[in-house]
Amino acid sequence: LEHEGPEEYGNMWQKIRSIWKFVGTHYLDDYDWFFIGGDDLFVMPHNLKTYLASLAHKDGTDPKTKEYFVGRRFNSGGKDYFNSGGAGYSLSQATLSKFLENMDDARHCSAATRTSMEDVMIARCLSHLGIQFTDTRDASGRERFHPFAPGSHLQWKPPAEGQAKDWYEEYNREWGILRGKDCCAPDSVSFHYIKKASMVRHTQALLYSCHENIR
Repeated sequence: LEHEGPEEYGNMWQKIRSIWKFVGTHYLDDYDWFFIGGDDLFVMPHNLKTYLASLAHKDGTDPKTKEYFVGRRFNSGGKDYFNSGGAGYSLSQATLSKFLENMDDARHCSAATRTSMEDVMIARCLSHLGIQFTDTRDASGRERFHPFAPGSHLQWKPPAEGQAKDWYEEYNREWGILRGKDCCAPDSVSFHYIKKASMVRHTQALLYSCHENIR
């Protein structure tokens, strides 16, 4: 898709703006929900579809009219809350519609900004529009959208005393990080950094092909 500025990672925000504009122009009325993620993101479509449907059912709302911004929320400091672009995020039809109406606002929606931080930019825009985050953890506090691969979350540990701060811990300080097997909800939606074809096959096999009698 054509977009403002160069074809480079550092211009990701303009690329994402062009994607949302294209999708909204051609498909806005065709779908209740829209999801975006990179080519190194492993997504479980059934879990995503089921979870999004559960939100509308729980709230008794219609995503065509109710604004949802769904993903893995981070806080990089102060009021800078955003959903991780690496973990992927979903917009309801109502949210995408409102974004499209306001996306050219240079002051509040960073229309002319060139940056790799597309997730921060869209979050600032939606926050200005009064659209709140959805807490996507399950009833036990386990996350559904993941910025790392499964093994990285399973084995994650906070830095030892005297070691440099861990950005992941800092971005999650407000609500904390569950460790070990409690890192990830059974109905998890996505895992980031699944880069190699072998990682995709391995993750697919672990999720869908292994049975209790296989060790």
